[in-house]
Amino acid sequence: MPLTLHAKILARILALTLVVLSLMACTPRREVAQPSLPRAAPGHLQWLERQSLLGAAPDLTAQVSGSELLWRNSGATMRPHLLLEAAPNWLALHPYSLASNQVFFRALSASPLTKHMQQMGFQGLFIAPAGERGDIWTKDLQPVSDGDNVVSLRFDAALGEEGDFTRLAEQLEQKGIQIGGELPPAATGLGPDFFLQARRATRFDGLYAMLPVPQKDWHLLPELPDEWECLPLRPTVIESLTTSGLLPPLLYRDRLPWATPGGWAVTGEVRGADGQNRRWVYRYQGHPLRPVLLWQDPSGRARRIFSAAAIQHVGLQRQSLAGLRMEALMGLDVTGDSSHGHNSDQYSPGLEALDSTAREIHRYGGWAMQDDVLPPSLTPTVLAGATDFTREAAVPAAAALALLCEDAGPLADIMQRLLASGVDQSRLARGLHQWQAVDWRPLLDLPHGSELIQKAQKAAGATTQSMRLKASPAALAALALGLDVTAAPRSEYNAALRQAVLLLLSWRLGLPGLAFISPQELTGALALDVSTADHPFGLTPLWNAAGHIPGSAPPLPLVFGPLEMQWADSGSFLHDVARLLQNRQKYGLATGKVLQTIHEPPGCLTVVSSLPSGGYWLLAANFSSQPQKISCALPRRTTKTQDILHGHAVTLDSNGHRLALHLAPRQARHILLDPSRHIQHQGATP
Repeated sequence: MPLTLHAKILARILALTLVVLSLMACTPRREVAQPSLPRAAPGHLQWLERQSLLGAAPDLTAQVSGSELLWRNSGATMRPHLLLEAAPNWLALHPYSLASNQVFFRALSASPLTKHMQQMGFQGLFIAPAGERGDIWTKDLQPVSDGDNVVSLRFDAALGEEGDFTRLAEQLEQKGIQIGGELPPAATGLGPDFFLQARRATRFDGLYAMLPVPQKDWHLLPELPDEWECLPLRPTVIESLTTSGLLPPLLYRDRLPWATPGGWAVTGEVRGADGQNRRWVYRYQGHPLRPVLLWQDPSGRARRIFSAAAIQHVGLQRQSLAGLRMEALMGLDVTGDSSHGHNSDQYSPGLEALDSTAREIHRYGGWAMQDDVLPPSLTPTVLAGATDFTREAAVPAAAALALLCEDAGPLADIMQRLLASGVDQSRLARGLHQWQAVDWRPLLDLPHGSELIQKAQKAAGATTQSMRLKASPAALAALALGLDVTAAPRSEYNAALRQAVLLLLSWRLGLPGLAFISPQELTGALALDVSTADHPFGLTPLWNAAGHIPGSAPPLPLVFGPLEMQWADSGSFLHDVARLLQNRQKYGLATGKVLQTIHEPPGCLTVVSSLPSGGYWLLAANFSSQPQKISCALPRRTTKTQDILHGHAVTLDSNGHRLALHLAPRQARHILLDPSRHIQHQGATP
């Protein structure tokens, strides 16, 4: 049958197509240049501004500027005693380390944990970190972080929405529980603010410590395939850029042995809002994706972020306690004349940032807490400013060393130094962020500090060059007892592990100041070196949280058992801690004063603190693997004693001036002296 006209046309088109395809197969392929925008898209920049830290500042500050709110409190007013009386004991929650079956704030609102907190002896709930993480912007460049890389004043989506937090805060307020958390750290994540400054959006100039590199010097820089794939600069490159006058000479920070490692990093080629390509060098802390804000820039843009964060945290969200992370700013200034030795100028502008932000927090009715790891020699300087509380990191590190090495000497040295410096120890925050790892850096203040750290690391079976030992209190106790993570959860070791963990926790529960305890410490979680793409460490159940979140890190082994199981058992480890917390509040130990320390016999240390209404709290600790007997001279004649955990009296000599105690291996005992003198401490509402 003859082909129709249409069929003939289609056949010719098909034949022609085959010829073209065959020719193409024989022709070398060329990359077709993709059209590129002459400058960064304005619409995209506007969208980034709405997501940024600085972009949120105008709306928040507008709620205060020109209003009566500025006159309700003085920025210079110091009231730490009010918070110490109302909330001496805090349950510290790291949201990304806790397993629950719904978003965190909702799970917490529905959990019996908040219902039982007061009975456990907690009057405060500290949730940190909680800000939106930079992971959503740099997902292809790094695994999910532990939450410190904050890039927004919004809560992280994994925790819930603002409304979820508001409902939780109202619920806690009705129960008389204070709430606290952290402001964004001075080393943020890589997010909208950084992108906007690198794109040369002029409203963001001076926000971060970053500088454009002249194109003539690009040959010195490493080649990078992506504009945001940042790398640290090699020392030789830093030296060349310093010689050329681009980078400043040596910073004070680079001379501080305890500072978190960091330096200068570089971006890839970034197309700006003006159409120019630039490469930037910038300061980072810990990781190249943690850029550092420039507090001292005359534009004041970094300061504006902290001001807005204080308004939101204290004024709008009604969080009483605000944690400040300014360590990245300590020493972020060029070195001057060092002939005068150590002085506060070495820590500029970090101390100014702490002081200024603390005053903002006071103005809105809150309390400011410095919660970075700083050396103990800096504690008097920090507390001389407007900061209400500072994190005490040296005593926990020295206690961990004492347990691992059976050597209480460094701990005794640190306690003596605190006494000699006249530090008001009621203004120390004890135990904050303590369950994840032991940070040894504060021990560098001691004579032969490096050797002590190496000794402790060797005892733990870890690399002797590291300044950090990833181990929870339960894991430390297991190491001291020679148990591996398989043997530690077995019932025959439970009593010894309970005693050793309580020994470590006693160095926050048995001393003045704010005390922080985490669910990991209460359950005896054995912190393992586990991580996945979703979580950087194993999970601990919040309360009645069966299993773990699908696709996340596995649950940690719990030596003492889940919280709900322990709460139902009056003889559990949780109830031991609760008794100490309850008495700590009842007798006002948080506002007490350390009077004396006694370092004898070997491996033992005793601390006596006066209590606000008369009488004393005595903490006696034996870090050795052998039973010990201590004989302690008392500050005055004592007629009545009480062992807080066991309820019975202890032995006094005939005239009541000396006390004798028997201590089992790795045991701490808490003794009230003349408890009848005390007036019950009810706690005030801030």
